[in-house]
Amino acid sequence: MMTLLLHLQARGQASGQDLARLLEVSERTVQRDVGALVAAGIPIRSARGPAGGYGLDGGYRTRLTGVGLDEAGALAFLGMAGPAEQLGLGELLEGARIKVWASLTGQARDRARHVSDRFHLDPTRWYGTPEPIPCLPQLATALWRNRCARIEYVRDGAAVTREISPLGLVLASGQWYLVAQRDQQRRTYRVSRVRSVELLDEPANRPADFDLARSWAQARSELEHESTAVEVTVRVQPGALSRLRRLVPVHGQDRVPLIRTEQIDITVPFESENWACAALLSLGKDVEVLGPAAMRERVAGQARGAAARYS
Repeated sequence: MMTLLLHLQARGQASGQDLARLLEVSERTVQRDVGALVAAGIPIRSARGPAGGYGLDGGYRTRLTGVGLDEAGALAFLGMAGPAEQLGLGELLEGARIKVWASLTGQARDRARHVSDRFHLDPTRWYGTPEPIPCLPQLATALWRNRCARIEYVRDGAAVTREISPLGLVLASGQWYLVAQRDQQRRTYRVSRVRSVELLDEPANRPADFDLARSWAQARSELEHESTAVEVTVRVQPGALSRLRRLVPVHGQDRVPLIRTEQIDITVPFESENWACAALLSLGKDVEVLGPAAMRERVAGQARGAAARYS
C-alpha cells in the first residue's frame, strides 16, 4: 500500500490497470488497497471513464524522511559520492542518504546494508590522472538556475569565448562533458577545457523535448564515427588481443576477438593516423602492420628510429 501511495504521489494520477501492472497485482487488489488507504485518512479520489483513475486530492504529500528540496536533487548521485563532491553536492548527498537510511526498518535496512557492503561504483578510468575541472561547480550552478553563460574555452590550443545555453552535464569514462546549445545547434564541450564561466541574466533556452541521455548517446555516436580517420590491417599475436581492444574506438572493438589461440589478421579503426601509429608501436613485436602501405612504413620508420637510439 505504501508503494501504491508513492506511485500516486510521483505520477499525480494513474488508472487501476496501470497500478496493477506496476505493483504486479490484480486490479481487485488495487481497489482493496485504495479502500484501506482511504479508511486510514489518505485523501485518494477515484474517477470513472477513459480519463479516470486514482489520484491524491489537494496536493497531498507524504513526508517519510524529511528530505529537503536540495537534498532531493542530490539523491540522483546516490552511489556516486566522487562526482557529487565535484559538483559541490557532497554534504547535501550525505544528509539525504542519512535521512533515507533512517526511514528504513527491519529487513529493508538489512538488505540495503547488505547491498552497500558488496557493490561499489567507480567511474574513473584505470591508471588515469583526473584532469583539473575548476569550472564544474559554476557550470552546475548555471544548470540549477537555468541561466545562460559566457564561457572561455580552449579549442585547438587557443582560447575562445562562447555564449551558451547549458542543457546538461555528463560524466563519461571519468571525464565531465557539458551539453549546451549555441546558435540553435547542440554542442558538446569538455569541462576540463573551460577556463572561466560567467552567468548571464538571460534564462537558458531548454527545448521542451530535450532528453539528456538520448542527446548524449547521439553525440557520442556521431563523434566516434566522425573521428575515425584511418583503418589499419594488422597481424596480431593472441597475447596482444586484449590490449588491442583497449586501444580502438568502442564501435570497432567488436572486430577484435576476445580469445584466440593463433595469430589473426584483422582490420580495425583508429581515431587518427597519429594515434594509430602510437598505439600500434605500444604493442611492440606482437603486432605487425600489413596496410595501408604508408602506415606500415610510418610504424617501421618509428621502430627503426627507436632501435637506433638504443643501439
